[in-house]
Amino acid sequence: MTNSPTNASHPVHEQELVFAHVRAVLDPGKTGRVLPRLSRRKTARALASAGFCNLTGEPVRAAALKHDGTQFFDRSETVLVETLNTGRRFYGLFVEPTSPSHEDWATVTDMFTELGRRVHGRLAPADQFRG
Repeated sequence: MTNSPTNASHPVHEQELVFAHVRAVLDPGKTGRVLPRLSRRKTARALASAGFCNLTGEPVRAAALKHDGTQFFDRSETVLVETLNTGRRFYGLFVEPTSPSHEDWATVTDMFTELGRRVHGRLAPADQFRG
């Protein structure tokens, strides 16, 4: 991931990011065997504890991660995450930072690092997940 200047007055600008299983390959032609599932329960707990809410302000729940394209914002409303599903298989999150402060971005990346340890996932540029 790229980092912006260290001056805290400048917002963070990141490229397109995905949080998915370390072995995931985002190739639509090979979905079944290359998109390992992620735990909806553990992911929802991590997102909720980091202050992510749905568009109506309700905290993230595991059931909300069942539907492709469901969107959530962090507390500062500067980081958007969107669920990635095929059928009933939850396999990741598209992560779009929209100019968060360095402190807000550090909170989000720390949450994804800890969640990654629990579910064998990683936050990385989307290109790194393509086959």
